[in-house]
Amino acid sequence: MVDTRRHRFIIGIGSQRAGSTLLHSLLEASSEVFMHPVKELHYFDTLYGYRSRQALQEFSTRQLMREVDRIVSSKDLSFVKNNRYRCYLRTNRLLARLPIEKVNYLDLFRPNLKNHQLIGEVTPEYMLFDEESIIKMKEVVGEDAGILLICRNPVKRFLSAVKLMNSYNNLQMDDAAANEWLEGMLDSDNNWTKAQEKYNDYASAIELYSKNFSNFLAISYDELIEKPKISSQKISEKINININEKKFIQGTEKIINNLANDYSISEKIILKLHKIYEPNCIFLQDYFDHELLR
Repeated sequence: MVDTRRHRFIIGIGSQRAGSTLLHSLLEASSEVFMHPVKELHYFDTLYGYRSRQALQEFSTRQLMREVDRIVSSKDLSFVKNNRYRCYLRTNRLLARLPIEKVNYLDLFRPNLKNHQLIGEVTPEYMLFDEESIIKMKEVVGEDAGILLICRNPVKRFLSAVKLMNSYNNLQMDDAAANEWLEGMLDSDNNWTKAQEKYNDYASAIELYSKNFSNFLAISYDELIEKPKISSQKISEKINININEKKFIQGTEKIINNLANDYSISEKIILKLHKIYEPNCIFLQDYFDHELLR
């Protein structure tokens, strides 16, 4: 059995459409942290009922079947021997087959535990936790875990979420359809807009996580992109990990996840969103002491 005291967790908790994929990539490329090959594990949010257990099992099954097809059709199987790839396969098998209560969180990082004292993942949904869930998570990951939250302009994050929703559901909306759909969503009581409100509630996430974790850092997406050197220094000092500054800066120049909104959204809707999220914007501008431009 692996001694949990030998390992320290570094966890990105969000937010969705604010650079979580970039954060995962930067930590993997520039630090000694073993970032899980399944970028969003969805372990704790599923365990605590924030995410459907069926959704996690179905997603993990699809990932696993895709890799089975890859292995069957491949002429060169050398990649299977890679411990990172074996971790990817093993994790999807566990999450696809076992009830989440039967899965040990640390066990998801095998077979890479022996050679890595620092291990981590990024799952945006963790930022939605109430204090009870955060305390439960702390019991697993330990008080010394490093917690990172990337914050983005709420209006632009919201519009980027529209793009993600359209792509994920293959709706193929043009500008007119996107505007009509979005206006209808803003004028109705629905789960999607409620979810976006939660992802824009940075104030609550910052308050609860900073209260429960001493190694907590909220960083703005703007500063991450525009001042990567400063960002790398803040992460290194606050989260207590070594960062290769050169690789970190290079990583910010290769944004993996396109966060831009491709739709031409009407001025009416933009103004409405600014009114809705004005308190969130003011909070972030005060907290980071600069305008959120992206």
